[in-house]
Amino acid sequence: MLIDKKYVPRHEKAFAMCHWLNAFAFFMLFLTALPLYTDTFRFLYNIFGDKTLMYAHRVFGVMFILTPIIGFIIARKGYIIMLKEIFSFGKKDMEFMQKFPLELMGKDPHMPPQGFYNGGEKMNIALQLALSVVIVVTGLILWMGDSILPATITAYAIPVHSIAAAVCFAAALGHIYLAAGVNPDSLHGMTDGTIKASYADHHHGAWVNELISEGVVTRAEINEAEKAERH
Repeated sequence: MLIDKKYVPRHEKAFAMCHWLNAFAFFMLFLTALPLYTDTFRFLYNIFGDKTLMYAHRVFGVMFILTPIIGFIIARKGYIIMLKEIFSFGKKDMEFMQKFPLELMGKDPHMPPQGFYNGGEKMNIALQLALSVVIVVTGLILWMGDSILPATITAYAIPVHSIAAAVCFAAALGHIYLAAGVNPDSLHGMTDGTIKASYADHHHGAWVNELISEGVVTRAEINEAEKAERH
């Protein structure tokens, strides 16, 4: 059954909360590390002190690590769906990636029906997960330092950690732009836990068909919601 005759249930509230906590931790990690790379942000040292920022960086690092672990406990379904989706990248996802630039330019190519996550979302999630692992591992190496590990290892960890964080930040900005700027309806799924039936049917048609086959919603409800939105 649709919610308010308009929305399809999508994300658990616990899953959405973990998403925002993880995002907050990442951006705070990025912010507290910026004074190390550019003088523009050295004023943060003057305000908070370099040791305070160092400790804050570690606190947010722990939050960044623990959030998905806790999330897998309290929002297991959402995380399992996410992992299954990124490991089921197929022909339709490749076709989506080929046609998505045209859709982004305002054209309307015939897009293949997508599942819970579309091809672009799957690639972004896989990239973010891989980079997060690199950031965490190298971050822990730097935290332990030369007193525990060989200096050669920590020396290599510094550039790898920095590059992974920079790429992850760029990917996050792209994700924010696409979610908030291009497809604001998708952002609704991470704030309210639901998305419009019309958006779901257009952007995640294969997933909507699964919901219909499972009896969660009916095709009549989807069509009625789309008809009401057009009017």
